[in-house]
Amino acid sequence: MTNQSEQLSRASRLTLGLFLILAIFLVRLFYIQVISHEEFLAKANQMQISKRTINPERGQIYTKDQNGEIVPLVLNQTVYTVFADPTQVKSPEKVKQLVTEVAGSQVIKSNFDKLSSTSLQYVVLARQITHSQAEKIQEADLAGIGLQSSSRRVYTEGKLANQVLGFVNADGKGQYGLEQYLNTELSGKAGLLQSVTDVRRIPLTIGVHDVSIPAEDGTDYVLTIDRSVQAQAEAVLQEGLKNVNSDSGSIIVMNPNNGHIMAMANYPDFDPSDYTKVTDATAFQNHAVSYAFEPGSVMKTMTTSMSLDLGKINPDTTFTDPNCVQIDDAKICNAEGDEKFKGRTFTMTKVLQYSLNTGVIWQLEQIGGGDITKGARQTMYEYFHDKYRFGQTTGIEQPGEVKGTIFSPDNVQGNKVRYANMTFGQGVSVTMVQMATAFSATVNGGTYYQPTLIEGTLDKDGKETTRDPKIISDTVVSDGASRDIRKMMFEARRGSWPTADGGYYVGSKTGTAQIYDDTTRTYSKDRTTGTTIGFGADKDGNAQYVIMVRIEYSGNQGFAGSVAANPVFTKMSNWLAQYEGMTKP
Repeated sequence: MTNQSEQLSRASRLTLGLFLILAIFLVRLFYIQVISHEEFLAKANQMQISKRTINPERGQIYTKDQNGEIVPLVLNQTVYTVFADPTQVKSPEKVKQLVTEVAGSQVIKSNFDKLSSTSLQYVVLARQITHSQAEKIQEADLAGIGLQSSSRRVYTEGKLANQVLGFVNADGKGQYGLEQYLNTELSGKAGLLQSVTDVRRIPLTIGVHDVSIPAEDGTDYVLTIDRSVQAQAEAVLQEGLKNVNSDSGSIIVMNPNNGHIMAMANYPDFDPSDYTKVTDATAFQNHAVSYAFEPGSVMKTMTTSMSLDLGKINPDTTFTDPNCVQIDDAKICNAEGDEKFKGRTFTMTKVLQYSLNTGVIWQLEQIGGGDITKGARQTMYEYFHDKYRFGQTTGIEQPGEVKGTIFSPDNVQGNKVRYANMTFGQGVSVTMVQMATAFSATVNGGTYYQPTLIEGTLDKDGKETTRDPKIISDTVVSDGASRDIRKMMFEARRGSWPTADGGYYVGSKTGTAQIYDDTTRTYSKDRTTGTTIGFGADKDGNAQYVIMVRIEYSGNQGFAGSVAANPVFTKMSNWLAQYEGMTKP
């Protein structure tokens, strides 16, 4: 009995043990399959599912030539990275010799010492080698050496339109210019290739986890920039800077009838294919958009357009010059600094030609019934800020655009003296693109087009889809006021430079302004900004192009607008008139 009882007891214990073990398995299985189902499923997927990102091709950028043919400006080129797996490399010296001979300057010499490592499995030996270089590496068939393909930007025209374009950095992100502004559109969307694999990472049959999402390549853009006009603008600007020993300036060429920027250039500049050599980052900036300055007397064209539109003057309205006027506690005089015009009577056209500060102040006084009243200042603010859109960004496709500064009459600084100075371009700051766009509206009949660098997009079949010009306002000034300001500027220019334009219908206005120093909070005594703005018209006087030039000038041979900026304007205008096939009146 005792043995039988012991046997039953052992059997019971064994049975109980088996049940306990089974219970543990069941609990563990319940924990895995129910409680921690998502966690273990994720681990399994991580081990079994292979994911590979499919990189899109970055959008390319095109422009047009003189015949209207689309030509490439920014393309993509396949390049290769040379890498090594040190655990597989059998002859480090042979690898070093081969890569050095083939890759040259693209070699990362400091990484050769890592070829003998037993812990590293990936070492980059050279970057961005060409296809032919990659073939030589591949033909050598050295153990442990591999190639990875990637893409780099190729700027087919070298420095052409460099600040407009910007560049793409080593991480594939656009920096400055259109490359930055349109980075999302140019980058496209990455695709995904996902499949279930075995332990050798070989894809199994198609299953529910298999995914194939193709990459969406970036958008290809066609610019409004004309390749020939841009090249000429850059050459003329740099020649003009050299002639007056200046190292900073900008130029814009614009179609006033649709807002298209035909050329936009600045100096100093840079090579977008070799941007790492730039030591001063200001060379990357498009100063035609990102730099606000006091424009000087070119603003007289805007004041006069306002006065014409309000019916306060006409081209033949006369004014007797007092040489200086007292505005509150400030005495404001003509730029000449002498009294040679004092007491003489001039038409408003001559006010532009002789650039009389007192003449445009007088125009503002007529708006206020003989005084610069708050009502007169409010009217001027409505034209300058609301119609001309000074103090507002234009929306041009460039990063870093600034607003400039204009004070309203409600601001303590929007007083009589400020507004008197604003009539001739002091006490207000604008960018070149603001000024050129507003001026375009005054000479094209009164339509403010949003300035743009983009004409349209290009599909993969090479078909262009163009964008319609964006009209912000068509009531900037009346058609009559626009016609009058064109005629006045044409006659004023012909009066100052009668043989400069070779018989073409060209009007312009120069300006000179002292440069304000933010550090000393005073105006520079030896540096000025010279500007010229103007248009070229057909034989009937209809504006076909607008040019604006800005040059920083340190000379003392005369006013910077006339001495430094006007020669650049004249040369660009004469070339452009012939390029566009303009007809002389």
